[in-house]
Amino acid sequence: MLWMIGGKNARAGIWPSGRSNGGLAGRGFSSLTAYYAKSCRAKVKAWDRRRSLFFLAVCLMEELDSPMTQKDTDKPINEHTAASENEGSSAGPLSGFRVLDLSSVVSGPMAAVVLADQGADVIKVEPPGWGDGIRGLGASRNGLSAIYAMINRNKRSVAINLKHEAGQDLIRQLVKDADVLLQNYRPGKMQNLGLDYHALKAINPELIYASINGMGEVGPYAGQKTYDYVIQALSGVLDVQGGGPNSADGQSLQMVRTILYDKITALTAAQGITAALLARERGAGGQHVQLSMLDTAIYFNWPDLMWNYSFLGQGAQLAGDLADVCEVSETADGAIVSSYLGVDCSQYETDQLVDLLTQNEIPVGKVNRRADLINDPQVAATGILHSLDHPRGGEMMQPRAAVRFSATQQTHHVPSADLGQHTVEILSDLGLTFAQMQDLARQGVIA
Repeated sequence: MLWMIGGKNARAGIWPSGRSNGGLAGRGFSSLTAYYAKSCRAKVKAWDRRRSLFFLAVCLMEELDSPMTQKDTDKPINEHTAASENEGSSAGPLSGFRVLDLSSVVSGPMAAVVLADQGADVIKVEPPGWGDGIRGLGASRNGLSAIYAMINRNKRSVAINLKHEAGQDLIRQLVKDADVLLQNYRPGKMQNLGLDYHALKAINPELIYASINGMGEVGPYAGQKTYDYVIQALSGVLDVQGGGPNSADGQSLQMVRTILYDKITALTAAQGITAALLARERGAGGQHVQLSMLDTAIYFNWPDLMWNYSFLGQGAQLAGDLADVCEVSETADGAIVSSYLGVDCSQYETDQLVDLLTQNEIPVGKVNRRADLINDPQVAATGILHSLDHPRGGEMMQPRAAVRFSATQQTHHVPSADLGQHTVEILSDLGLTFAQMQDLARQGVIA
C-alpha cells in the first residue's frame, strides 16, 4: 500500500486514483507521500527507510482522520505541489551545495541566482503574505514581475515568518544541512532575530554565512536604509555622468539609469561565496563573508574613475576620464559609439559607417535601443537569450547564465516559484508532520 502510493503517480503530484491534486487537503496528502517515497528511494537524507515510512504512515493517518480544508484555518499553506521542479536538472559546478537565501530585492537574490544557475540548491525564504517586495516591481503579467522571475529562477520557495520564534527555529533547523546562508538585512537585524553568524556557527561550524549591507557594519551611515541610488550618490559616479571635472556646476549631475551597484554587489557576493566554499573544501572551515554596496562601488569605480586620486603626494601626471575619448555620433538612421571622430556622421547609414570603421580597425559599436538588442545578430549568434514557459507569466525571454563551463553542465532554467510553493516539501525534509505544519500555518509562521 505504501509503495503503491509512493510510486510514479505520487512523484507526479497525482492521487493514486489518477486525478490531479485539488485543494490543500489533497496536496498535503500527495505531496508528503511523494516526498517521503522519494526520500526512501534516493536516501537523500540520513534517514533510514523505516523512519521515512513511519512519518509517511503518520501523515497518511493524519490526513485521513482530520483533513484540512480552507475553512479549518485562516492562513492555509499555499496550494502547490511539493514534487520538486528541480528534479532532473543537469548537474552544474555547484551541484550538491545548498544555499539558504534570506535576502530580498536585488543584491542578495541576484547573487543567489548566480549560484542557482551554476547548480546549487537554493531555498528562498520569504515572509508569508507578501513575500519579497520585488515580486510587485516593474513590468508584470498575471502577478509575476519580470525582474523577480529573472533573479529568482532555479530556486525553491518556502514562506517563513522570521519575526515569529517558531519561524526562527525553522531557520536554525534548515541551517544544520546548509552550506551557505545569504542575507542582506541592515546591520544588527539578524542578531536581534538570533540568526547572526555567531549564533548559527554554533549550530553548523562549516556554514558560509554571507552578509550584504548598504554602507558597512561601522561608521555614521551604517544603519541607514540604502538603495542603489544612494550608493550612486555617495560613490561619485553622478559626477562622471555629468561631465566629471569639466562640469562647471552641479546642475549636470546625472543618475545611471540602471541599478548598477545592486547588480555589481550581487556578482561580487557570488564570487566571494564560491571563494569561501573553495577555502572550506581546502580545510578552512566555515566563515563570515561580508561586503557592502558602498565598498563594492568604490572597488568597481577606482581603476579608471578615480585614477587621478590614486597617487599620493606630488609628481603625478593627471588625465581626463577614459570615457572622454569616446563619443556618440548620430547617423542617418541611428547612432554609433566610437573614439572621437570630429566629423559629421549624419550623412552615413549606421551599418555603412560601422563597416567602414571596422575595416580600418577603429573600434565602433552600433547604438541599440533596448528593443533592438533582442534582434541584434551578435546577440542571436551567442545564444544568450532564450525563451521559457512560466506557469504564471506565460512565455518569457531571459538570458542564460553568462559563464559557461566545458566540463560541468549548467542547470536548465526552472521558472521562479510562487510564494511558498515548496514549503511542504522543505519542511517535510526537516521531519515535520502535516499536522505540525497545519499548526504552524494557523499561527502565521508558515504559508
